[in-house]
Amino acid sequence: MITLERFFNEIAPLSGDEWEALLEISELSTFKKEQYIVQKDSSFLHEVFIEQGIVRAFLIDSAGNEKTTAFFTDGEFMSTSTLRTKNGRSMHFYQTLCPSKLVLFPSDKIKSFLSQTKKLSKIGRAIKDSEIDRIFNRDKTLLQNKASDKYCCFLAHYPTLESKISQKYIASYLGITPVSLSRIKQELRKSQLITIDNNSLAER
Repeated sequence: MITLERFFNEIAPLSGDEWEALLEISELSTFKKEQYIVQKDSSFLHEVFIEQGIVRAFLIDSAGNEKTTAFFTDGEFMSTSTLRTKNGRSMHFYQTLCPSKLVLFPSDKIKSFLSQTKKLSKIGRAIKDSEIDRIFNRDKTLLQNKASDKYCCFLAHYPTLESKISQKYIASYLGITPVSLSRIKQELRKSQLITIDNNSLAER
């Protein structure tokens, strides 16, 4: 679990005993592409760390359309159980977008582990702060008036994600159609080419 170890060490390095205690409550699970981790309204009392892979959260509207609400990538925790569930039931679907390795922790056990010392509590706060940041960036993206601005916000928050997943998931996250997303990308490419040409002319 190299990625998990790196995550903890960047915030507050664990001692050998602490790392051993963390591993005792962890379970490394492998998931196939587009496999469900959690389905809406199901009980899943675990915290999930993405050791390797990509996970999305989504809802299905009354017309049967999927609405992506979040992405999680290597080195991140999924939304915490507290924010992910209501009355013990998941409020979203969670699905892998590529072959993935996930580290699962029983929610009660890892919460107890992260409350033992000030150092471990610091890690717990960092996980919560990351979730707050994700929600803030999601809101910031959706508040943009122009679809092209929404797309640029998405790229700023997820700079390495676009080439790794289907464009339909990005379009769903932005609240537009895949056709509209394709058009936006073409327009942005054209505007960048114009800028480059103008700079070249100015240099001449």
